[in-house]
Amino acid sequence: MSEGSLIPDGITIPSRRVAELLEEFSAFGARPDGGITRLAASKEDGLARDRLAELLREAGANVFVDPVGNQFGMFNLCDKGRATTEPIMMGSHLDSQPNGGRIDGTLGVVSALVVARILMSDRQRGHRFERDFCVVNWTNEEGARFRPSLIGSGYAAGRLTADEALSVRDDDGISLDEALIAIGYRGHAEVPRPAAYVEIHAEQGRRLENAGRSIAIVTHNWGAAKFEITALGEQAHTGPTPMDDRRDALLAASHVVVGLRQIANRWPGVVHTSVGRQLVSPNSANVVPDRVTFSAEIRSDDKAVLAEAEREAQRVLKEAEAATGVRLRVDQRSVRAGRPMPAEMIDRLEAASRRAGHEPLRMGTVAGHDAIGLLGYCPTGLVFVPSVEGIAHNAAEATSVEDMDAGLAVLAEAAFDLCGSAAERDPPNRPEGSCAE
Repeated sequence: MSEGSLIPDGITIPSRRVAELLEEFSAFGARPDGGITRLAASKEDGLARDRLAELLREAGANVFVDPVGNQFGMFNLCDKGRATTEPIMMGSHLDSQPNGGRIDGTLGVVSALVVARILMSDRQRGHRFERDFCVVNWTNEEGARFRPSLIGSGYAAGRLTADEALSVRDDDGISLDEALIAIGYRGHAEVPRPAAYVEIHAEQGRRLENAGRSIAIVTHNWGAAKFEITALGEQAHTGPTPMDDRRDALLAASHVVVGLRQIANRWPGVVHTSVGRQLVSPNSANVVPDRVTFSAEIRSDDKAVLAEAEREAQRVLKEAEAATGVRLRVDQRSVRAGRPMPAEMIDRLEAASRRAGHEPLRMGTVAGHDAIGLLGYCPTGLVFVPSVEGIAHNAAEATSVEDMDAGLAVLAEAAFDLCGSAAERDPPNRPEGSCAE
């Protein structure tokens, strides 16, 4: 550690431990190509949650689950009988994309677990902290099985009620409520409101790698508009039905796919668009599709451009309807505004990075994360470590062991700062309302 470190002498930051835990958790939903498929509230997710609960209890946590399946491990760091109601919280999510990678989400959960062990090792030496510490595994961050994404953190932040969250259904008609009950993770505990939340994540881009840096502190997020759309056509025979008589739902959806890409091409590097999911009915080789449901999105760092791009998307839908005779129905629209991260958290995480011996970059995030979902609910910080070649949502995603260790060191420094360092130390600017008051 660099001079000024808040980590007491005799407390070590274990090398390779985060990488070892990532390897262990990659067994849950493992694929032959080295990636994982661990969808939210699936059997594989349940097994990963079970193992996390075991590890949390072994480390000294009280483990509990809230009504939408968010999983918490609370570590008592304060003096006996002085436990705080607003702990410092770190974590991320264990669910993955289909055919996804082993880093995304899991890195944040296991890193938080290792930080908890470091804090507890200091607590066991008799040092007093001013706040407790909580590890969290948020439910359905990815939105791969249940939509929308960020369900668990959205419930915590009050954007979704429990009924709204639990009533969402996957493509097989199974509700989140039913899925959580099936794996034993439909809980009843209240969400502990954090005094601050910090998450570590792989960058999912190349800026850190290109700059030769190990750490970035996220300053803001891109805005995003997401849509669930249904194309309503008419089923027909692909052979004898005249072309002019067809109302091909897949053709209409294809017009939208191309049109959205053209919107991104209008603002290169400023707008990202995609259609990443389609369900075709009846999905037969000899039948003109009568229905296609699909998920579309537009992202931008510029609020005005995002609004204009969304207007352009409405034009694309109308033109696709006119060209194909198919009705395009927008079933759901959700907007995530671009917002800044709290300045104090940025400063504290940058200071933690420097104490850990790393000069950080500042950057925005294009992707959504649970830390973004908690903005406005509590002071929130987001730390990035490099993604090899920027690969994400892919079995090949990777982060070097050295960069994982660097990220862990930054989180540990941040935890000793935010939880309040050992009794003989007195760093300034504690979060108000601590249990040591």
